[in-house]
Amino acid sequence: MTSLNDEQLLQYSNRSKGKVVLVTGAASGIGKETALVFARFKAKLVLGDLNAAGIDEVVTEIRKSGGYAVGQRCDVTNWDSQLALFELGISSFGAIDVVVANAGIYESADFLVSQVVDGKLRKPATATLDVNINGVVYSTSLALHYLELNRASPSDLKTIVVMGSMASWVCVPSAPMYTASKHAVLGFARSVAATVKGRNIRVNVIHPFFSTTNILNAVNTVFVAGLPMVPVNRIAASTLYAATHPDLETTGSVFALIDDGLVLLLENEIIKGGVYDIFSARAARLTT
Repeated sequence: MTSLNDEQLLQYSNRSKGKVVLVTGAASGIGKETALVFARFKAKLVLGDLNAAGIDEVVTEIRKSGGYAVGQRCDVTNWDSQLALFELGISSFGAIDVVVANAGIYESADFLVSQVVDGKLRKPATATLDVNINGVVYSTSLALHYLELNRASPSDLKTIVVMGSMASWVCVPSAPMYTASKHAVLGFARSVAATVKGRNIRVNVIHPFFSTTNILNAVNTVFVAGLPMVPVNRIAASTLYAATHPDLETTGSVFALIDDGLVLLLENEIIKGGVYDIFSARAARLTT
């Protein structure tokens, strides 16, 4: 296990210069901050979000600072919508080098409350699964094609970074759909990482504890009040670090941000061991 401070998270940032980085869910929160940190280090940004006006604002901000960015409305649950975003990247910059599958939502409905309409029990709302699982699967599938398109050299920087959560490891009370979705993306991403390692494509997952973004509803904002929030800019810097790390042996590794302190890089060989003690200790603060 390696502990990383804010300065260390930026040590490979020069590798992002001139690279084309596609970010979903980039109109606000972690996605926006991720786009801005890559732009700061001279990457070219391709940004998508359901919030078209928000995307326009981020693109404008990057361009005003002298950077390069394009963006459009993107529904990650719609294959054609994501396809169009990737095509925008190719038509604008000729290649895609890094894909950050960031778009995600929290629990969309109370799973424990039966929904009866006209005397009939309605099926559970699955929007959280649609966005957090299907959206990531679509982004990753497209990435595996577009990262190879116009690739100049097998050694070129090519990376997929998936936004997980502490809920990838421990349950979040009253959020079974969110917990299930984040467990799923961890397993999915680790399997993809092992599968494409021979193609020199990195795949990593970022696992932040709660941060001050708009993903939490009012009830859960109260629930986590008083607990140390993870700074959004540190999550973004961790994404930059994961994307630009030069050692392919770290592909599939986990980046855990369990509080407002150091980032933990958990190498694959310890994921099945002591890391659960770390996460369990943190989760205990939620349930006691």
